[in-house]
Amino acid sequence: MTMQREPGPGAEPGAEHRVSTHLGVDAAAYDAAIRRFIPGYEEMIAEVVSILDQALDEEVRVVDLGAGTGALAGAILDAIPRARVVLVDIDPNMLAVAAARVAAHGERAEVRCATFDAALPALGAGSAGAVVASLSLHHVPELPRKRALYTQICETLAPGGVFLNADATVHEAGAEHARIYREWAAGMARAGIEAAEAEALFAQWAGEDRYYPLTVELDLLAQAGFARPDCFWKRAASTVFGGFR
Repeated sequence: MTMQREPGPGAEPGAEHRVSTHLGVDAAAYDAAIRRFIPGYEEMIAEVVSILDQALDEEVRVVDLGAGTGALAGAILDAIPRARVVLVDIDPNMLAVAAARVAAHGERAEVRCATFDAALPALGAGSAGAVVASLSLHHVPELPRKRALYTQICETLAPGGVFLNADATVHEAGAEHARIYREWAAGMARAGIEAAEAEALFAQWAGEDRYYPLTVELDLLAQAGFARPDCFWKRAASTVFGGFR
């Protein structure tokens, strides 16, 4: 396993995001916390791995943007021997946990402490068979910035490569907005989080997270050059969507 640090100029908004301040947990506790906060988290990760396993027919590079503690990257490395994964994150504490998690995979795993804007150009155009992200790209709040990031991702993919984003998508307002948050809170309740605590967490996350409707995300992907943008799986807010180059 190799580790690089590429802080780079031109960081995306939220480049100094730290999970310890945003979620109120340290990196070591993140894996347990995220399963309480995100209903269907394990199913969502499994769906990404399943799609990749079907899409990758040879040894390829997979780029994990906002890799965190390496849960998604580790699942990919465990399940798909032909995948080589580059883990990108700006939080060194999270990456330290990720590095330990994927160390057994040796040279198939590479850890880079970098912003998305620094990491993607450094990898090179057409250099990846897949780009994935899990609960990280909602930290890019502005639509033009997100469209530009999706364009960078598309350019990093080889022809036929796939982008898969596991994240939250939520209607802007109205009955569907309310329904999604009711279902989200109900899932948190099953994990032992009471309604008042769930509401407080939603309010806290709203200061840094930006969840767009699925239709907006798919439109951004089309504008960025992706063919056949699609939703592959959805459970309340939790969604797996993406597209092919």
